[in-house]
Amino acid sequence: MIVGIIGGILSAALQSGSYVFSRVFILKHKSSLELAVFSQLLMGIFGLVTIPLLLPFIQFPATSAFFILLLMCVLSFMAGQYGFFQTLRELEASRLSSLLGLKIVILAVTAMIITHTPLHFLQWIAIILCSTGAVGMNFTGGRITLKAAAWLIFMLVAYSVCDLLEAELIRQMNGRSLIVDSTAVAALMYLLLGVLTLPLLLKYRWSLRKCTDSLPYAASWYCAIILLFLCYGSIGAVFGNIVQASRGIISVMLGAWLLHLGYEHLEPRVGRKAWCRRFLMAVVMICAMSLYSYAQIFLKH
Repeated sequence: MIVGIIGGILSAALQSGSYVFSRVFILKHKSSLELAVFSQLLMGIFGLVTIPLLLPFIQFPATSAFFILLLMCVLSFMAGQYGFFQTLRELEASRLSSLLGLKIVILAVTAMIITHTPLHFLQWIAIILCSTGAVGMNFTGGRITLKAAAWLIFMLVAYSVCDLLEAELIRQMNGRSLIVDSTAVAALMYLLLGVLTLPLLLKYRWSLRKCTDSLPYAASWYCAIILLFLCYGSIGAVFGNIVQASRGIISVMLGAWLLHLGYEHLEPRVGRKAWCRRFLMAVVMICAMSLYSYAQIFLKH
């Protein structure tokens, strides 16, 4: 459990850093879609380089079930990404970032439906607390249209299915090292995603400059996903997402540090009320992680 929690926190830290790098790219090139395309191609190259290095230590299951799961995982991720960009058309980025915290609830319900494994009431309390903290961290309020809600639910379900499939892929590896298995599955998945991204170069012309500018985001995100897979493989997708919610706390701390350094173009200033709310929500999320950890130990006994 400790390995999974540490992996999840490190992954959250790297993801928080990747968000900063994504802002740098978007401010420079004014396109989040180009960032997605060029970073995905780079991560495909990372996967292509990673897999040969791991082959002496791993063996991918030569079963149709494994590769069907892999394809389903990639397709659900792509569906989630499509839903993300569609939702982004209806909601501000800051609100959408907060609402992503609701994925924990969707994931818990999806996991119960797929695995037929009920959760303890303490775990449900932790899930509700974590969702409240994640949503309240930056949520600005306001009405959400029916169209935005529909795309949001579609995106959350797609991402939740992807998370569950990722955990199952790692379990099927049956290797000697969880970190090696996690790295191998992440590399294989992003290699396939990179290949599927190639046709988009017909729309977004190849640019060495844009590829170079997306490198910091791609590298930090790729490493974050390897650690995320380690987290899921160790403690499961639901608990892993609760630990991952710590990226909200880390992002707030990183934002404060960037403001202190004078990078206001990367992290806009907010009032004291907003900082107090963020601090309160951070405490709620820490309580949620502690409660879920306690519930895990309690259920084992």
